[in-house]
Amino acid sequence: MTREIAGRLRLHAIVLVLGVVGAASLRGQDPRDALVARAFNEFDAARRLQLLMSALNPTAGPPRGAWPVGVQLLAQTLIEDGQDSLAGAWLRWAVRLSPDLQPDTVQFLPRVIAAYRSARDVVLRTRTPGDTYAATTWLWPAQETGERVGRLQVSSATVGVPVRVFVEGVGLIGAGGSAPVAPGSYTVSVSAPGYDSVRVTREVLPGVTTVLDFRLRSALAQAAPPPQAAPAAPTPVAAPPRRKGFPVVLAVVGAGGAAAAAVILVAGKGGGGSTVTTGSITVTFPSNP
Repeated sequence: MTREIAGRLRLHAIVLVLGVVGAASLRGQDPRDALVARAFNEFDAARRLQLLMSALNPTAGPPRGAWPVGVQLLAQTLIEDGQDSLAGAWLRWAVRLSPDLQPDTVQFLPRVIAAYRSARDVVLRTRTPGDTYAATTWLWPAQETGERVGRLQVSSATVGVPVRVFVEGVGLIGAGGSAPVAPGSYTVSVSAPGYDSVRVTREVLPGVTTVLDFRLRSALAQAAPPPQAAPAAPTPVAAPPRRKGFPVVLAVVGAGGAAAAAVILVAGKGGGGSTVTTGSITVTFPSNP
């Protein structure tokens, strides 16, 4: 590192340590915070990477505290060493793991900020609906081993069905097996008869085994039409009773819901006509011939 950058990192390390000590009275100190603080004060790049490798272990807890700072310090260390491609792989891994990660534009070099933004764009562009069907875990080394390659391992909960796993740039690998690969981002496609295919992109880091566990969804369940309710049977309507001459008619007369009257009209026989009287309403029909 240059003298100016080293001075700024030492200042940031002091602030970080003070923050960790202040928070220790409220909760137990996260050992990863102390590792990042030590890495800031470490001038040997190899030793700094060892400390950061342990501090960034995702199996040790969620990415909080000094974790985002450690990611950017690791990326800056790699970029200053001319390993820009590897720095990008680490940043893509970090953004995919912690989408809320924000760059520190004060403490780190503009090249680190540019690399972070490029990594974020790649992660956003490679997100797919299949991400919800692939759980990702990591087999993290106890310490930095100097390994320059990582491993990609794929498993599936689909039992008794042949599963096809294809990794772009690598080829076919057996389900449940693993393959050594160079650090970087890899697109993995998984398919099986009777199941929907899944396609995801994940990062592989040096010395780390990235494990993908797929939960394939049955294509039959998706294709089956949803059950439909049987249509309601029509309510039978009884035919009105009939008598000789006129049918029986029920009439309801209302005014604003305040009054109603029912009149039954019955055909009559006779000479001059028949009269039906209800209350004060009189209706007269001529008699049938």
